[in-house]
Amino acid sequence: MLSKSIVRAVSVILSLAVFLAGCAPTKLPQGTGAVWHLVIISDSSLWGVGEAFAAQIEEDMGVTVVVEDYAMGGSSAGQILQALQTGKSPNAKLEKLPAVLKEAEVVVMFLNPNDSINPEQPLDLDGCFISMPPKSCNPESFEQWTTDLKAIWGEILRLRNGKETILRAVDLYNPLVSPWKENGVFESCIKCWENMSDAVRLAAEAYNIPFLSRLDAFNGFNHDEDPRLKGYIGPDGEHLSDLGAEYIAELLAQMVYEPVSPP
Repeated sequence: MLSKSIVRAVSVILSLAVFLAGCAPTKLPQGTGAVWHLVIISDSSLWGVGEAFAAQIEEDMGVTVVVEDYAMGGSSAGQILQALQTGKSPNAKLEKLPAVLKEAEVVVMFLNPNDSINPEQPLDLDGCFISMPPKSCNPESFEQWTTDLKAIWGEILRLRNGKETILRAVDLYNPLVSPWKENGVFESCIKCWENMSDAVRLAAEAYNIPFLSRLDAFNGFNHDEDPRLKGYIGPDGEHLSDLGAEYIAELLAQMVYEPVSPP
């Protein structure tokens, strides 16, 4: 017969194995019939990327991708955070977002900072959209936005509840290089965009989330190249063309499909 000490040791080992099995993340669906849900959470700067990235994932991974497109004009971090934390929003579609994210194998996000303003460190970059200098766009003015983005990533991981999830953060490309240069505001406005990019990256790094700089990809190393001339911007001079959306999808795919391992 086994001694009591051996029995206890075996019991402890079995209990630990059960505990660890319960803590192990649920793996991404694989194989024939596997379905991934891709959620795009963004303002209008990611219009068109959902379908393009879904097609890329299907080609690369051999799975079926269902797109949940929450790329909505003017969508801000403050609006999304409210919906995730309270389940309530003036936008009825956003009230469904928590349930959608529970099933999301892939999430790509960029949200504007309009509702993430600290009155003591005000942010005012609107001038750049009409080729005028920003009033306030230093790194400190983005701190509340970074905090809100971190909170959103944390809520997404909470909703996923241990399931493997591919999370990707992106910053904002600049379609206004030529008018900024023509009006003498390029230096001040591009510094603003670079500060904005850094804020997004910092929020992503808090959870080991891979970061794609659309500013680098579209505007070059020095951020002075005009993406309109490359065909990445549509007829309105601001939003993505089909080529631009496909390019972002390709760049996301090049980051491979590794789930996030939060610290």
